Amino acid sequence: MKRILLFFLSLTLFPTVRSAAQGLPINGDWRYILKDDAAFSLPTFDDAAWKTTGAAHLTWEKTELSTVETKILWLRKKVVIPSSMKAELEKTGALALNLGRIQQDDDTYLNGKLVGHTGSGDLLRAYVLTEKDILWDKENTLAIRIRHWGDKCSVGQLPTLAAAKPNQLFVINTDAKGATPKEQVNGKDVVHTCSILNKSVKTVAAKLTVQFLDFTEGSLSSIENEVSLPSGNNAFSFPFRSPSPFLKVRYTLSIPVYDYKTAWNTEFGYADITYQAAKPALPYKAKSVFNPADLQNQKIEGWLGDRLKANKDERLHKVDEAALLAGYINKPGAHPWIGEHVGKFLEAACNAYDNTNDAALKTQIDRTAQQLIAAQLSDGYLGTYDAASHWTSWDVWSHKYNIIGLLRFYQLSGYKPALVAAERAGDLLCTTFGYGNGQRDIIKAGTHEGMASTSVLEPMVDLYQFTGNQKYLDFCQYIVKTFNQKNGPKIIATLDSLGRVDKTANAKAYEMLSNLVGLVKLYRVTDDKQFLNPILKAWKDITDNRLYITGTTSSFEHFQDDHLLPATNKDNMGEGCVTTTWLQLNYQLFCIFGTTNYVNELERSVYNHLTGAENPQTGCVSYYTPLMGVKPYKCDITCCMSSVPRGIAMIPLFANGQIDGRPSFLFYQAGSYKTRLSGGNTAVLFTTKTSFPENGNVTIEVAPSVKTPFEVVLRKPYWASDFKVSVNGVEQKTTDKDLISLKRTWKKGDKINVSFTMPVKILDGNVSYPNAIAVQRGPQVLVFDKKLNTALAENVQIPTGFQLQDAVNILPKNWVGTQAYQLQTDVSGKVENIILVPYADASQTGGAVTTWLKKKQ
Repeated sequence: MKRILLFFLSLTLFPTVRSAAQGLPINGDWRYILKDDAAFSLPTFDDAAWKTTGAAHLTWEKTELSTVETKILWLRKKVVIPSSMKAELEKTGALALNLGRIQQDDDTYLNGKLVGHTGSGDLLRAYVLTEKDILWDKENTLAIRIRHWGDKCSVGQLPTLAAAKPNQLFVINTDAKGATPKEQVNGKDVVHTCSILNKSVKTVAAKLTVQFLDFTEGSLSSIENEVSLPSGNNAFSFPFRSPSPFLKVRYTLSIPVYDYKTAWNTEFGYADITYQAAKPALPYKAKSVFNPADLQNQKIEGWLGDRLKANKDERLHKVDEAALLAGYINKPGAHPWIGEHVGKFLEAACNAYDNTNDAALKTQIDRTAQQLIAAQLSDGYLGTYDAASHWTSWDVWSHKYNIIGLLRFYQLSGYKPALVAAERAGDLLCTTFGYGNGQRDIIKAGTHEGMASTSVLEPMVDLYQFTGNQKYLDFCQYIVKTFNQKNGPKIIATLDSLGRVDKTANAKAYEMLSNLVGLVKLYRVTDDKQFLNPILKAWKDITDNRLYITGTTSSFEHFQDDHLLPATNKDNMGEGCVTTTWLQLNYQLFCIFGTTNYVNELERSVYNHLTGAENPQTGCVSYYTPLMGVKPYKCDITCCMSSVPRGIAMIPLFANGQIDGRPSFLFYQAGSYKTRLSGGNTAVLFTTKTSFPENGNVTIEVAPSVKTPFEVVLRKPYWASDFKVSVNGVEQKTTDKDLISLKRTWKKGDKINVSFTMPVKILDGNVSYPNAIAVQRGPQVLVFDKKLNTALAENVQIPTGFQLQDAVNILPKNWVGTQAYQLQTDVSGKVENIILVPYADASQTGGAVTTWLKKKQ
């Protein structure tokens, strides 16, 4: 999935004039440059040395874009705007500069003045110009700065100047004053304000209607006013005392002179829900060897607990709820995949609340879920597109995440409207897509050879499991059939025959992994191994050939060739969405098989790339998280900024649990874990004390409700040395197996002591970083952080034989984490000490990370 980027383009225009009714097409050659400078927007700038392209060829491909570091392209053009265009301007009091779609973000300037900005490649540009912006019958300078992704850049249509349309001129904004969000309902006096910005110079007469609606769109009150809208901002107030805990306010603006009508919604408040967990209607058909611990019966502390707490407090609590919901409450959304964020938030927040019982988080969940449900259209549509654009681009994708979020909320709370909303969305998908008369092709409703839209397979399996309704399973089977269509991604067929994810469809990692998660869930509800075998081949291919040492995959969001693992900022490696979806796949496979090869990958990611993608100080997330360079943490909302918190909130699902009904310890983190033994009569509380991953000393206190025989399973990590176990001081015999079973009659007060050394392992840079090494201690990759070192990483050479020494006192005051290690190295021919820290901790203060260090020859 692509992130939201800023794009800029500068253009120069020498037009010919058509009739005024058609507006003014901006023809002729444009000048462009693949560099960035604020001076490029100025009319006085000399662009004679820039390259030239024709108006019909405003497209740039990867072959040209990849030759430069910057992802900025400027276009410039001089255009004479004749005074005959004043007749067009008089129609509505303004002109619109129509640029179509631009890939991806643009800032557009006229005569050095910024006249518009758009942050999405899917939105049409129409920037309003008034008479004072234009030099009539003279040259005007149009400059557009575009930021692109490096693979393509374009202006989607021949730019034109024409009379501005009403939907381009009138902007509605709303607010409610005099009350906090919770007080905006339930009988409090609230003044609801509506401001209407008129961008033209004309005053128009209009009708403004405000409706007050409850959760089910039932009318509570309605007010209608005749208003005048002069140029500029116009404010209107509507006091209302609501009898409902939830309130929707709909403002409808009608302008008769333009035969124009538009509406704007706001939603306030929420009903406080009493939670009563709901269970799926159907069990899995395929055997589940591992069953996760109940989230509410776990408490994770220590290093991992700090990361979970930071995710909850610094990211989930501080998420911009208005931005999550804006595209639903008022369509269309600001960018094409804005719809995915609220569903991701709901799933992550529900997991975090289930684990912590955080009351403030519950408020966020209740409010967000209810406002999302209230935005659903009467036919079940739960997307962010206008009616003319339904089922284009990322529409099915957004429904996917909404069903995921609503079902998780229903599972947590038992709130029936959440299930009903998920069913209505699922029903709409079932009727819209298929092979029947009048139905659409789901492959054509999404990008990446259809993999974006077919990934709705996952929540449709969940919907079948929660409801038992056969039509949802039938729809899943339909999706699988579409894989083999002529225009389909051939996911199962290619993996079965070639076993290579980089040769499957277009190798887009996030979307493909999302489909694999759907397939593995489909296997679990059907026990049909045709869905499992290609997944196992994909997993082996990724772990053998395409996995970074920190537990992520993909570069430029695609699976690359064997062992090609570039790791700098410019390589766009380790997309956060890919890391999280890789985690989900390993979790599902571990539930099926209960074998530690999947836990190893979960651990590798959790202790490195997953937690390393979220700054523990701020909760900000890096979209791509490099092994070589500064982690680009940001706090805005993009797909990865929503995915990474979701992945972190999953961790308690596999830190502990039961393998074949036996309480099992997989991650050795401090905290507590309460479970019931098979049969359900005996409860056991386990309390773990440890400083892991600083060291390998672990004590587990066992407290069954009654003295009883049962087995406890301990994972022996693949990286651990000198693994020893004792019970009540008596050493137990262990084997070379990676799961150690302790079978005895347990009583309250028994203690299990686990100890192991944290060996240092040298990792080879292989194809991408020959003659370089990385350092792994226990499960953690250690790295060079420039902010903690005076030496330059490129001057450092690591000897083959070295020892790490603790260097905790070197860490800054606000540093989150307690681990730092000193290493004696060769720096420009001199013996010097450098500091290494865990990759997950590195770059939190903005330091550049170096994971692959030179090996001393």
